[in-house]
Amino acid sequence: MDITIVGAGKLGKRLAKLLSEENHNITVIDIREDIVDQMVETYDVQGVFGSGTHCDVLAESNIKSADLLIATTPSDENNILSCLIARRMGVANTIARVRDPEYLRQTNFMRNELGISMMINPDYAGALEIFRMLQFPSVINIETFSKGRIDMAEIKINKESPVNDVKISDISSDYRDRMLICAVKRNDEIFIPNGDFVIKENDRIHITGSHKYLGKIVKYLSGKKSSSIKNVMLIGGSRITIYLANLLASIGKNVIIVEKNNNKCKRICEYCPNASVLCGDANDYDFLLEIGIERMDAVVTLTDTDETNFLISMYSKNVGVSKNVTKINNPNLAKMLDEMGRDSHINISEITGDTITQYVRAKKSVNSSYMRTLYNLVDGQIEAIEFETGDYVSFIGKPLSSIKLKKNVLVAAINRKNKIIFPSGDDTVEKGDIVIVVSKEHKLNNLNDILA
Repeated sequence: MDITIVGAGKLGKRLAKLLSEENHNITVIDIREDIVDQMVETYDVQGVFGSGTHCDVLAESNIKSADLLIATTPSDENNILSCLIARRMGVANTIARVRDPEYLRQTNFMRNELGISMMINPDYAGALEIFRMLQFPSVINIETFSKGRIDMAEIKINKESPVNDVKISDISSDYRDRMLICAVKRNDEIFIPNGDFVIKENDRIHITGSHKYLGKIVKYLSGKKSSSIKNVMLIGGSRITIYLANLLASIGKNVIIVEKNNNKCKRICEYCPNASVLCGDANDYDFLLEIGIERMDAVVTLTDTDETNFLISMYSKNVGVSKNVTKINNPNLAKMLDEMGRDSHINISEITGDTITQYVRAKKSVNSSYMRTLYNLVDGQIEAIEFETGDYVSFIGKPLSSIKLKKNVLVAAINRKNKIIFPSGDDTVEKGDIVIVVSKEHKLNNLNDILA
């Protein structure tokens, strides 16, 4: 596909990297000439200097031959305008990054009347992911499939875990029948395990499990009782903070928001009436002590600075806060958090990039329209994809043991009319099923791609 990306910020750069690696023809437009030149040198893309809201700049990018335009600038209005102009110039599909809730309330109008194919809000998506993490404190990361019926959780195995030094096939059937261990990270190696694989201390395992039983599964695997979270402190008054505070308040959590900018504090008070807002600098050691950070059940750092988030998260952990979630854009800092055994972290550009990558693959061919969800896990080394089956699937009704799968591919779960199946070799895939597949080293577009 020929894809034009307007805006070369964090998200634009990530999309250029992801989509060029999938052999799409990428053109990047940005008002910063030095950034455009850097993108052309770093990635296999073309670059155009200028504004994506100007017809002549879009024409210079050969927009008339583009299959898709993705607008990712910091301005909602410019993103929407770029999409509208591109549509009038003949582009069939457009995606706008939009952060203002007022625009998102008009999604149907934007799609049906203005022809914008997708409007994506990274801040709300990030808030939802953190919200899920806080519901299961022992989980490092959690993704959701099948409209919330199936979860994929990342759990670190400790010495006390009953699955430590145990073969997967020997795990208690009470739990083995309700989950599937579909990927394991051990040091720098990634495994798609079979029944003979032995789980070890410090392994990070990815499981698929029914949302209904996930709490019990996580408690079992972690080998310790997980305390519930009641008091949550959010550091930084970003849009993510506002969305997350309201989500947490809606389920009865006590939320404290810390922001040093007085004007932002006033805005947060308006949008988050059920949260306590404290105006002060979270970089101030005495201030953090004064507001009682050590009494929190969870601390989420959401400032605009990675280094600030990193340091406050470290301090929070050291004073005894059991659950910490850190917003990190720098992958090197994220790796440092992993190596130090710290809690969960999120990258907003990664979350948004996964959603857009899923959309692009779904547009690549007719069969890919059955792709419903895509997540990149373990620094992009693992993909977890949700497909809806249809007539195109060549192995309908055949036992999984009778079909030859590609190496490092696993059918992780099947949703059949809301009955969740964690398949064995005797199970089959039927028309109408929702199927979750985990793969390493493969870019899957449809279910037939899992076949060797």
